Amino acid sequence: MKTTIALALALICLLAVAAQAQDVNVDWQRGNDFSKYKTYAWGESQHPIKDDMWAQRVVGLIEDQLKAKGLTKVDAGASPSVVVVYNAGVKQNESLQGYRTGGFYMGGSGSIQKVVENVGTLVVDMYDPAQKSHAWRGVAEDTLSDKSDKNIKKVENAVKKMFEKYPPKDKT
Repeated sequence: MKTTIALALALICLLAVAAQAQDVNVDWQRGNDFSKYKTYAWGESQHPIKDDMWAQRVVGLIEDQLKAKGLTKVDAGASPSVVVVYNAGVKQNESLQGYRTGGFYMGGSGSIQKVVENVGTLVVDMYDPAQKSHAWRGVAEDTLSDKSDKNIKKVENAVKKMFEKYPPKDKT
């Protein structure tokens, strides 16, 4: 009986961790020659981060990854081989959690609480101005913490995971 309870608790904990795992996806124009992208410039975001400190942090993280991939930043007027844009947002997910105290068969009391989670989304797009087409997109989504240090780590990991898949390996 104790073993069954321990296994059930372990499974619940494992599922809870998996549910909170960061979700990162990439997509790209199949058949595109990504070796031709040597320079980049920033385009205008439609949904930029309004907090200047966070906006600078995100741009810096993306630029670090682009540099590590061999791309050089140029001015927009210098005919970059790719234009990079990021967009970000936060949505609130509401759920109900129930709690029960006391015995299962002998009564007890319970309560239900509304839980609000802030879920942040970061989208990084790369456009090919010569082809006038979307070349690559990375999307990351994760539940935000109320602690800035934890959120910084989450964004660092998200951007790193995105660019682990750049340039993409075509499977065609």
